[in-house]
Amino acid sequence: MTAQTALLTTLAFVAPVAYAQDGGQLYTTYCAACHGAQGEGALAGQFPPLSGSPWPLGVPDRGIKIVLHGLHGEIDVNGKTWNLEMPPQGAALPDDHIAAILTYVRSSWGNKAEPITAAQVKAVRDATASRSEAWTAVELQKLHPLEVKPPIEDLISYVYDGLWQTLPDFTKLKAAAVEEEHNGLISLTKTGKKDGYGVVWEGTLQLPVDGDYEFHLAADDGARLLLDGRTLAEVVGIGPMEKRESTSQGIAFTKGPHKLRVEYFEFKGQEGIRVGWRQKGDLNWNWLSEKVAPRRKWPEILLTPEKGKTSIFRNFIKGTTPRAIGVGFDGGANLAWSADHYAPELVWVGKFIDAGHHWTDRGIGSEPPAGERVVKLSDAVAFATAAEARNGWPTTSKTNPNFQGYQLDPSGHPTFMVAVEGTTVLDAFTPATGPAIVRTITVKGKPSEPLALLLARAKGIKPLNHRSWELPGGLILELNQGNAILKDNALILELQSASSFTVTYRWR
Repeated sequence: MTAQTALLTTLAFVAPVAYAQDGGQLYTTYCAACHGAQGEGALAGQFPPLSGSPWPLGVPDRGIKIVLHGLHGEIDVNGKTWNLEMPPQGAALPDDHIAAILTYVRSSWGNKAEPITAAQVKAVRDATASRSEAWTAVELQKLHPLEVKPPIEDLISYVYDGLWQTLPDFTKLKAAAVEEEHNGLISLTKTGKKDGYGVVWEGTLQLPVDGDYEFHLAADDGARLLLDGRTLAEVVGIGPMEKRESTSQGIAFTKGPHKLRVEYFEFKGQEGIRVGWRQKGDLNWNWLSEKVAPRRKWPEILLTPEKGKTSIFRNFIKGTTPRAIGVGFDGGANLAWSADHYAPELVWVGKFIDAGHHWTDRGIGSEPPAGERVVKLSDAVAFATAAEARNGWPTTSKTNPNFQGYQLDPSGHPTFMVAVEGTTVLDAFTPATGPAIVRTITVKGKPSEPLALLLARAKGIKPLNHRSWELPGGLILELNQGNAILKDNALILELQSASSFTVTYRWR
């Protein structure tokens, strides 16, 4: 089975014990490679799920037709869209095998629907015997409409009048209007207002399995998302939605109902709110709002380091220079090293990088880090003479560094090489627990003039002790030896001949 075969498997149904056992074996053989052993969609959701999907449930004919003739084009499952090809299986599988597979799907992973018999499969096969092409989702929904539960159950909206620039305490205010939202979607279309109002939505969110979940919130103007009374994401103040998003890290929740609350206010001008959730590691979002994120022009190709290995990304990375090298470590720490400025310029945690943009169409533009807590270390050439640096970090320096490339150890950990002032500086990086990054700076030989290295430059750097500093964003820099000085927002380390320094980057 291919990708959309998975979708077909989506048609899972409840059945007798004999069917469940035989169907499980057949499902593993023919369907699990795409749809996952637990119906979750294989390869972190790159194929449609069958667990918790409405497609396998309800009228049997829908699932039978998909298995017999295949599925072509876009299909939406729980707010996510796939565009894969599921090949027909009618010629390969007899009626009783198809019945057993569909019955197993309909009765597994929380799916509950009546079993399918071989006679039902034969009846559909005979009735569609002249069909030579795959079905589309649009065709099937016209013939067999889905029985879809609302994204948020028992959803109620409370509308408030007021002009705020930060979220008010809605518990102390009286709602001007209260309404049941039967479609289960967070929407602003029914408020009848443009400026100066707030809305609170409350309802029940059903999570399909025990596991870690991520939650996304974007708003114009401010908003807060809570689950079971716990704040998961927040957009503060006023401004356009395109630049104001908040996504939680993976948080553990149990399968079943959870109390959802979303608070929102509109000050003036444009308005909008977008809310979604997904299981950690999934590629797509389940949208809880009428407004969803714009559809991507290319697929997500998330680079993830293998256990004990490092991933390297050579392409344009947003927030640093064109000749940047992305490094993703196993353990969740990442960096972007600039071959134009000869130093790391970005560090972040969580996901590494989405290569879909440049690996699909080699498009122009820069890809932002895919993770969280991104910290900009600097934006200047990292080498100067010690004399130049003592007067503050120079705009230009007479050192003229030259990037000499990089080498990877057996685990893929990089060492960057820079020729400067008659010597070579080795800049090596390895991961540490925390997550954290250990940077080892080694000076080979004696430079023609004493050198200084820019470790960081940003407003708000705070010294913690004589060898430890905190940058905005909660990043801690720890120096093992030597002396660094903080001058005019620049953290500067003087390099000694034939010496080695270690800098550890860790997040508070």
